[in-house]
Amino acid sequence: METTRQAIVATILDYFKESRSIYGIFHLLKGKKSAQTIQDGAFFGVLSYFGLFPSLKRHELEKDINHLILNGQAYWVEQDKAVLTNDGKEKLTQFQMENQYLSDLSGWQYHSYSEEFWLRICLYVQVITHIVSGNHQFYPITHQSSVQQWVKKHLPKSNDEREEKRNHIFHELYVFLSRCSDLQATIFVQQLSGENRVGLTKLQLAEQLRMDEITINLYHLSTVHRLLYELNNKKDTYEHLSLFDIGLKKPIVLTESARQTFQLFQKGHSIEEISRIRLLKQNTIEDHIVEIAILHPQFSIRPFVNKELEDHIFKLADKLQTSRLRELKEQLGSEVSFFVIRLVLARKKVHHGS
Repeated sequence: METTRQAIVATILDYFKESRSIYGIFHLLKGKKSAQTIQDGAFFGVLSYFGLFPSLKRHELEKDINHLILNGQAYWVEQDKAVLTNDGKEKLTQFQMENQYLSDLSGWQYHSYSEEFWLRICLYVQVITHIVSGNHQFYPITHQSSVQQWVKKHLPKSNDEREEKRNHIFHELYVFLSRCSDLQATIFVQQLSGENRVGLTKLQLAEQLRMDEITINLYHLSTVHRLLYELNNKKDTYEHLSLFDIGLKKPIVLTESARQTFQLFQKGHSIEEISRIRLLKQNTIEDHIVEIAILHPQFSIRPFVNKELEDHIFKLADKLQTSRLRELKEQLGSEVSFFVIRLVLARKKVHHGS
C-alpha cells in the first residue's frame, strides 16, 4: 500500500468483506450523514474513519481501489465490490503495525467539531504567549469570529493570571503529548504559533518531514481526536484544557424519516403500526429503528430483543469472527430475524467500541 489513504480504503474493504459496494467506503470517508452510511459504519465497526476525507472525489477512491487490484492486493467480486487478497491482508497487517497512530482516530465522535477545537487551541496559545511577552501586535492565525470571540472571553484579565494560565496549558499539553508518539507530538507542536515563532502549515510539515500531506493531516487528526477523547474521559488531568471543547459537541441528528418513526414509536406504536401509518415497508421502519439505536445510547432495544438473546448473538459473532448476517442467521435459526441480528450488532459495535 503506497499511501495512507489506500491503506484506510483497504482496511474498510476488509471489514466490509464484499457485503457493501466500494461507494459505501466513499460515503463513509466523506462523512455522508445518511441512514445507510451510519448503519454501515456502526455495523462493520468502521465509524472511526467517518468524515476523514470530506473533499474526496469518486475518481480518487476508484483510483485507490484500482491501485490495490493492479498490485495484487485486492480483486473484484462484482461490478462495484472488491475484497482483499491474502497478500493484501498481509500488507495491511504490516501497515497497521507500523502506523499505530491510526487507532487514535475517532471520526464519528469528533469530525464535526475537531477543527474548531484545534483553532481555539492555536489562537489561544498564540494570543496568550504574545500578550504575556508584552507584544500586542501580531497577525492572528484565524479570523473565524466564533473562535476569536471564544478566546477573548476566556483570556484572563491580569498579566499575572495570563502567565499562570499559559504555564498551566503548557504543562497539560506536555503531559498529553508525552503520551503520544514522537511524530504526533512533533506535528502538533510545529503547527502552533507563539512569540517569535510562526507555526508551519501541513504542506510545510510534509516537505520538512518528507511525507505526503494526507498522512500529515491524519497524524494531526489522530492527535486532536486523542486529545478530545482524553478531555472527555480524564477531566481531572486536564483542568485547563478541558475548557477548550465546551459548547462544541453538536447533538447527533436522525434523518428526517427516522425522526418521524421515532416520534410514533415514542407514542407506543409498534413497527407494524408505524408501517401502516406511514405507508412504508416494514423493512424501512426496521432500518429506522437500527438508526435510532445507533444514534441514541439511551434508546432501549429491549422491546425487540431480550438480554439473553442479545448476549448470545454477540458471543456467536465473536466466536465466528464475522458480522455477515447470513452466516449468523444460519446458526441462529428461523426464529431470530435479520432485523434483530442487525440491531444487536450495530448497537453493540457503536456503543462498545468493537
